[in-house]
Amino acid sequence: MTQAGPLHWRTGAGWLVLGGGGNWRTGETGDVDAAALGWVYLDRPIAVLLAAGGSSADGEALLDYFAELGGPNGYILPIHGPADAQRTENCQLLAEAGLVYIGDGPDLLGLIHSLRESPALTALGHAFGDGAAIVGMGVGAIALGAWVTDQGIADQIEPGWGWLPGAIVEPHFAGTESSNRLRSLLNTHPDCLGLGIPTGVALALGPNGRVETVGEGQVTVVLGKIDHKSGE
Repeated sequence: MTQAGPLHWRTGAGWLVLGGGGNWRTGETGDVDAAALGWVYLDRPIAVLLAAGGSSADGEALLDYFAELGGPNGYILPIHGPADAQRTENCQLLAEAGLVYIGDGPDLLGLIHSLRESPALTALGHAFGDGAAIVGMGVGAIALGAWVTDQGIADQIEPGWGWLPGAIVEPHFAGTESSNRLRSLLNTHPDCLGLGIPTGVALALGPNGRVETVGEGQVTVVLGKIDHKSGE
């Protein structure tokens, strides 16, 4: 694991980008998307994962958007459930990508269950180890953490993918409701810290312990009863 302060994350040559969510069509994620393209190998394709929900048309429009930003060509990963995450061809598509975009959507647990302990998740790790940028947007960021829940109800919490083994991620972080939901999860797992990431903002974790905040806003780190602001 790579470490910066109290935060630990999976070691790799790429960047792990935890996005707070937002509508790319209206420019809310523009700063995050542009930064992510700056951390990729442009001779490797973009892979879009829509297992949390979203249509093929949405995925194709997203790929066109990245191309307009100067990104490489790409494809939509045909992973919509656990069986798809076992397929060798899908694992190959993940392993070859220079940027994997894990899209936001309404079905967090569907995303979690599709890839958990699968060959596809192993392939994602190989891509990250080889320098790919992994962008988890909204629920995609939640999935990369230690614990997840669909509605913020403590008794329904279950393991995430564990790329940040000591962290719980709360995207679209704004106001008292978000703070209370994150604190409720931390009360269930007091050994973790919470990352509150607002819409249009991302926490980017790079090689050798590099940490950057992208977008106009701050990431709130919640540890016990102490809050720390991280913004650059």
